[in-house]
Amino acid sequence: MDQDNDLIDRYAAGDREAFNALVQKHQKPLYALVYRMVSNHEDAADLLQKTFVKAFTGLSGFERRSSFKTWLYQIAINLAKNTYRDRAKVQYVSLDDVVLRKDPRTLDVLIRKEHHNLLLEAVGSLPEKQRMTLTLRVQNGLKFEEIANIMQCSLGTAKANYHHAVQKMKILLKEKENRP
Repeated sequence: MDQDNDLIDRYAAGDREAFNALVQKHQKPLYALVYRMVSNHEDAADLLQKTFVKAFTGLSGFERRSSFKTWLYQIAINLAKNTYRDRAKVQYVSLDDVVLRKDPRTLDVLIRKEHHNLLLEAVGSLPEKQRMTLTLRVQNGLKFEEIANIMQCSLGTAKANYHHAVQKMKILLKEKENRP
């Protein structure tokens, strides 16, 4: 993360391109994280922009007690939490309302989409800390130490949140697959 600190120092010294380099470095993984949290491209793009604006305006207050990446992820997660709480309920279209074409691949696509929706619904029903931990671990491949820093909790808590999330996902998915 020394590269991030070097870029921050260059930006503080007046090099405006240094912040652009930080954005270029972190925007794709950050977008992926935010998208997985809100499941909507427009919302994810808005949150990504808000995250970098907040980072840009707050960079002078960044104390470097954690890595820039951790600080940036904390900003993004907090903004996504607010969006997630404010979002209206997701509307699902009943398969009975869908007209199938005679192309057999259409049914495969619908089945895959239904499985994807079941997974999203199950993840969405997890408690917030478990959902965040699961997303950071599975979707972003972060280590538990990084997750603990981002979520500002102990390593044991991060591991416990992940374990409980996995256990609840197993139960939720089994229940959802068995529903009529």
